[in-house]
Amino acid sequence: MKKRAKTRRLLRTLQWHYFAWQADSGNSLRELEHLTAIRNAFRNHLFTFDEGELQRHENLMPCVIVGIRNPVVVVTDNDSSNAEVTWIRPGVPHRVSFGQGGAEIMYLDGVGFDTTLPEVGALSQDWKALPEFFESRNHEALLEFRRKLEGKDTPSDPAVMAVVQRLYDDPFLRLSQNELANEIGLERTQALRHFKATTGQTFRKFKIWAGILAAAHAGFNGEKFGIAGIESGFSDGAHLARTAGEVFGITPTQGLSGLRRFISVPGARG
Repeated sequence: MKKRAKTRRLLRTLQWHYFAWQADSGNSLRELEHLTAIRNAFRNHLFTFDEGELQRHENLMPCVIVGIRNPVVVVTDNDSSNAEVTWIRPGVPHRVSFGQGGAEIMYLDGVGFDTTLPEVGALSQDWKALPEFFESRNHEALLEFRRKLEGKDTPSDPAVMAVVQRLYDDPFLRLSQNELANEIGLERTQALRHFKATTGQTFRKFKIWAGILAAAHAGFNGEKFGIAGIESGFSDGAHLARTAGEVFGITPTQGLSGLRRFISVPGARG
């Protein structure tokens, strides 16, 4: 399985170099720079689910949910929301239910929520267009929606974003804290604080997030859960199932049975 994971990593690297070469072949430096910026950015993820419920869990990333035909009900320990479009801050224990037609569940990695905002809340109707921009891979439109939720709009540290890309591309590696420190040129505890300040999440939890996304993608494309979990950095299928329950409020089997679509798209920049 390690050999298979290594092969997949090599293919991802070759695909990116080919992608960059295509851009450069037209002698368009601006296009290549734009593609590089897209590559070195936080990602956005869309899960389209059938009618159902998600048990109590905590998102690792900011989340926006759009009810396809009916409002979405979100219940936290301190609040609740019943709206067509709802956002949920990360780290908030909550349950979700969506009726006939299902829901579009979107995670916007790295968005820095304004800390004065409540745990959950309704969003305006224009957010109902967000799933279309996932389908069309419209990076700039996704970035504009991300800006609507941002509590700040400052450039991300390129060194941290390079680490983020390694975690996305190869969660099996599970970089250590010392490796993080070496990558961004800071003392270990400073590096951990800086990583969280840049990404909005701890180094440990971001690694879990990158791993669960990779496993979900593999499972959605037909890989067996046990293999998908191990190749994404989990110890076994049971470890993957526990983590899925904690992060998504659903088991992998339940999730894939109701999952109609799964798309991950980078924003325009980090």
